[in-house]
Amino acid sequence: MGKNNHTVFRTLEFDTILERVSGLTVSVLGRERVLRLSPLTEADVLEKELGRVTEMRDLMAYDDPFPLHGFEDLRPYLETALVVGAFLQPREILEIKRFLTMIRQAKAYFVGKEEKYPLLDRIGGKIASLPELEKAIDRVVDPSAEVKDRASDTLWRLRKELGRLTSQVRKRLEAILRSMVSQGYAQEDTLVLREGRLVVPVKEPHRNQLRGVVVDQSSSGATLFVEPVEVLELNNDIRRIKIQERQEVERILKALTDRVRENAPEIEVNLRVAGELDCLSARARLAVEMDAKPAQISEDDVLDLKDARHPLLLMREGGTEVVPLSLRLGGAVKTLVITGPNAGGKTVALKTVGLLSLMHQSGLPVPAEEGTMFPVFSAVFADIGDQQSIEQDLSTFSSHVGNIKKILESTDAKSLVLLDEIGSATDPAEGGALATVVLRNLTRRGCLTVATTHIGSLKIFAHEEPGVENGSMAFDHETLRPTYRFRMGIPGSSYAFEIAGRLGVSKKIVGAARKLVGEEGGSLDRLILRLEEEMQRTHSLLEEAEIKESKLAGLVKLYEEKIDRLHEESEARKQEILEEAEEVLRQANAAVERVVREIRERQAERETVRAVKETIKTQRKRIKDLSQPKARPDVQPLHPGDWVVWQGHGGRGEVISEPDKTGRVLVQWNGVKVKIPVQELEPVAGSEHRKSPRGATNYRVEREVGDEIDIRGMTVEEAVEVVDRYLGDVAMTGFAQIRVIHGKGTGVLRREIGKYLKKHPLVKDQRLGSWNEGDTGVTIVELK
Repeated sequence: MGKNNHTVFRTLEFDTILERVSGLTVSVLGRERVLRLSPLTEADVLEKELGRVTEMRDLMAYDDPFPLHGFEDLRPYLETALVVGAFLQPREILEIKRFLTMIRQAKAYFVGKEEKYPLLDRIGGKIASLPELEKAIDRVVDPSAEVKDRASDTLWRLRKELGRLTSQVRKRLEAILRSMVSQGYAQEDTLVLREGRLVVPVKEPHRNQLRGVVVDQSSSGATLFVEPVEVLELNNDIRRIKIQERQEVERILKALTDRVRENAPEIEVNLRVAGELDCLSARARLAVEMDAKPAQISEDDVLDLKDARHPLLLMREGGTEVVPLSLRLGGAVKTLVITGPNAGGKTVALKTVGLLSLMHQSGLPVPAEEGTMFPVFSAVFADIGDQQSIEQDLSTFSSHVGNIKKILESTDAKSLVLLDEIGSATDPAEGGALATVVLRNLTRRGCLTVATTHIGSLKIFAHEEPGVENGSMAFDHETLRPTYRFRMGIPGSSYAFEIAGRLGVSKKIVGAARKLVGEEGGSLDRLILRLEEEMQRTHSLLEEAEIKESKLAGLVKLYEEKIDRLHEESEARKQEILEEAEEVLRQANAAVERVVREIRERQAERETVRAVKETIKTQRKRIKDLSQPKARPDVQPLHPGDWVVWQGHGGRGEVISEPDKTGRVLVQWNGVKVKIPVQELEPVAGSEHRKSPRGATNYRVEREVGDEIDIRGMTVEEAVEVVDRYLGDVAMTGFAQIRVIHGKGTGVLRREIGKYLKKHPLVKDQRLGSWNEGDTGVTIVELK
């Protein structure tokens, strides 16, 4: 990602994050791999890396413990093994065996989990199991890192002989020591080991009482440690056998080292895989620690943070005091200018954007909510903090300008640029002009840029320049304390005068300063303050609206559940009735059979039996019909001039058109023309109806109809059905206006009935009632 990596990593504290992740590894190889992490610039490679971390996090959270624990860096051991004639020590060989066992278990872990963790399974597939080498090591080295007696027949014989001679020497020396103690020549009754030999402690004045070789003496010189002559030969035999034993052990270890050398390529691959798995595990542990999630890769170069938090603040504060940051950059807006007071969080916001971009692009989860996305940047550039350098004889401004020069020379449309306090450390007018040109240049290149500033002219520039947007960190204008919440689209005030007053600067001084700023600057600040106040009021209203919407949604869901439950209960009751009917039928059948049997037994006449059977058959059919849904009679063809009844409505109407393509006919209802489905109409019997003139008024309302209807307490479905039938009836009465009483309640019934009335062919207009007509609990309907 360019030569400025290390500088940017240090500026954005990405190296601190890597140090934290490396501390979560269990091996040197994993740590090295973490510290080598750097941003990936290929989207497909990055997507795969993020997928691996996601799988590792899921594995650690929901599956059996992964068999990866601390293991030695075996690379120095392999270097030794590659030298012909060299041999590894037992402890080193034992570490190789422990590693091979662990990595074999890691490979076995993914058996049967290929679908759950396909990306990790591919890594595990690279592991080479070496069970034969494990067995060979196990035959030679015991868990205490000693060569086993049974490692070879020769070693077994030598150690057995060594044990016998050692026991013989000890017994003889113990006898000599007891004799010396009894005669007062020795004051200790315990044998002493000196220079690898068992010796007898003798008081210096009695040194001539024991013939032998003086091996050592005490620091005071009062005690001599003597090897008696009579065990010299035995000790020489022991030393000779020990030499043979050492030679045999070396021979065994060389043979085992040869086996390691033969399998060195496979062991090296296994080490690389183990390091990769350790690195992934550490990243997954960090994700759990910070409740971080892999972000999405943006396909249209949009950077969208949703409740993102600065990782280092999370570690420091424990997550309780960190205010989340949400902002979107990209598309039409390429550059964001953040303004506001000092210590308000501008630089933290800037660093959060940069650090999370680096983390994401390095395959690290980020502490942000679902939906967060980043482009794949070709490079990240940052000019943040006081860059003054005494060694290079550079002022802060000179250093900033030098950085900006490099940025302008290196950026492209895929770059991310972060500029802190752009245009500062020099004359505000000149600094603002330079900053304006730089930001315009970067915006037109198409790279994403975030800049912080105190310069007022840049607020106007961000408002007017295409592709540039204002942003600010919210500030409580009453307490004059920062809230650290970011606001898009509105510039921030510096609050310099307000903060100065709060800190005790006299009103006279502050007032004089305000005058020096001038009317234009004061107007801009007052405008920003008014916008901020309006934003806070809007935010409060939005919160209230969200609470009410949440309550409403809860009520709607509750009523929907009640409707579903009633429907289910109704269906269940229907089923019960059918089952009861079937049971009655079964009982009736049984009774019938008994009656038939009795008739036969009594030798009734055949005609009587036949009559009884016919009666039984009829009853069976009637019971069966009760359990079957009634079939709707065939729809009779209708023609213009036919008189019809509309199912569920009062009165009669005259058909005045043939059915259209949708199966609807036009019907005249007392001067009102309505299109009605044919299947909802029934012809009126009697030729007098078919021959009535077109304009005749032969309608009759079959029940008393008033000018209002009360649907309070009904469900929406019930209310629509009742109102529909009522409108059909009331259309025959001559009422020009009616009232539908639905009540206020949650407003659901009012809203749904309003939608229905709006589409009804008999309704000309509708409105809610006035205060003296029932207010919003009544809808006034004007009929056609």
